[in-house]
Amino acid sequence: MKMKNSLAPFAFAAALGVLSLEAAPAQAQDGRFGVYAGYAFLHTDDGSLHGARVSPEYRLSGPLWVAADVSAEKGTLASTDTTLLTFMGGLRVRKSLGSAAVYVHGLAGGVRTSSSITPFKGVSISVSDTGLGFDGGGGLEFKLSGLRMRVGADYLRREVDIGGGKTEHVSDIRATVGLVF
Repeated sequence: MKMKNSLAPFAFAAALGVLSLEAAPAQAQDGRFGVYAGYAFLHTDDGSLHGARVSPEYRLSGPLWVAADVSAEKGTLASTDTTLLTFMGGLRVRKSLGSAAVYVHGLAGGVRTSSSITPFKGVSISVSDTGLGFDGGGGLEFKLSGLRMRVGADYLRREVDIGGGKTEHVSDIRATVGLVF
């Protein structure tokens, strides 16, 4: 399947972020709702991808939060133009340490990989696949005049269709930096 607009995953992530930010002022006053938005870097054995990550979160009780997480990274892997879109949900635990905080999370959901290559001028070959993914990670948050800056790293394990009805598990490292509103 060929993607008609290669920026579609980025537009989706940005739209989700804007919608989440619209709800943030009403909920943020009680400290139960937050939205993270930032840069994402994903490294694989075949190359690196760059993109955006948005993660709305809601505090359930004490240090326990429920989180949604959407990211879109784009770049070149193994000589193909690749877009990776993750849409996950799970739990996040955050422990405050003065003006900083430490967090860890476990997320599960879908991972959509779209790749295309142009072997000859005017000829493009594209494939897309959606599989199951698991993400575990953590990081630090620092207070910055009403906002929090987040720096984190994740281990992303995703299922990839390798053809013939077979799947393979791929492990990636993802780093992120941005702001929590």
